[in-house]
Amino acid sequence: MLLQLPLIQLETSKGSLDLVLFEDELPNTTACLLNLVEQGFFNGTRFGGPSPDLRLNFGRDIQGMGAGFHIPLEFPRKLSYDAPGMLGLAGTGEDNGSEFFLSREALPHLDGLLPLVGRTVRGLAVLAQLESGDTLKSAMVLQKRGHAYDFYQEITKNTRVALSRT
Repeated sequence: MLLQLPLIQLETSKGSLDLVLFEDELPNTTACLLNLVEQGFFNGTRFGGPSPDLRLNFGRDIQGMGAGFHIPLEFPRKLSYDAPGMLGLAGTGEDNGSEFFLSREALPHLDGLLPLVGRTVRGLAVLAQLESGDTLKSAMVLQKRGHAYDFYQEITKNTRVALSRT
């Protein structure tokens, strides 16, 4: 059931978005994302990316750095970038641990190329208003399942999260 899956909220300079995370299909990526949200990693960062008209990236600090670790890639076959508001992992390289994106439209050509982590369940109108350079003021966990999400806790606590955002 959808409501039993983890939910996060992104509070932006244009309003808030609620996103459900596909934990059943991407348990490691979900654990990592939840830990970064709880650590405040995304707070005060800006949206951007190579093609903001198609997708808005977030998760790099003001120096343009990611968190400094790698998430093993998970590619569930049954998930597809078939609608606006899909949440994906933005990279597949060595420093892919913190950069995610929100799709502005269906992007099925990304199926199997970039892991699909979740989808927007509230706030699509806000997503439509967001632009490159807008601020992700804060991110918070709204709901988790009743178990520990510590798979990446040791890795994420030693990330570049401590870097000053000023």
